Amino acid sequence: MGKWERWKEFLPTFYYWALFSCFYEYISYIGNKHLWEFDRNFISLFVTETLYTFIFYPSMIILFLGNYPQGKYQKILHYIKWISLSILVETIAFKIGAIKFAHGWSMGWEVFFYSTMYPMLMLHHKKPLVALILSVFFVLFYILIFNYQLI
Repeated sequence: MGKWERWKEFLPTFYYWALFSCFYEYISYIGNKHLWEFDRNFISLFVTETLYTFIFYPSMIILFLGNYPQGKYQKILHYIKWISLSILVETIAFKIGAIKFAHGWSMGWEVFFYSTMYPMLMLHHKKPLVALILSVFFVLFYILIFNYQLI
């Protein structure tokens, strides 16, 4: 599977993911607008979010980055595989009521999100500063599109 012994190499990208995951929660709390929320929690929402942010997604990052191929065609297939897998998991979670969408968020936005998330993870792994700067623009995009009232 993934290159588990290389986990330290991916640690900065874990932090990048956790930073923006926590930032989403902060913006959602301040703006009183969650676009998606877990509807079924493992023990509590705090425990669920913590497990996803610091266990589940870092494991996905190891698998995604650790198995990243070299060839252009293989890279495209790698992205398609991971985006499709993520959408499948989200669809199942949505259908069984484990996650709910609100304020205009939909499966279409999920596709857009994962289609940008995986390339951003790779960009951060290769060029962290560029990914951080570009991520600020993505955050602003979502704030404007979903009309967050933060002021």
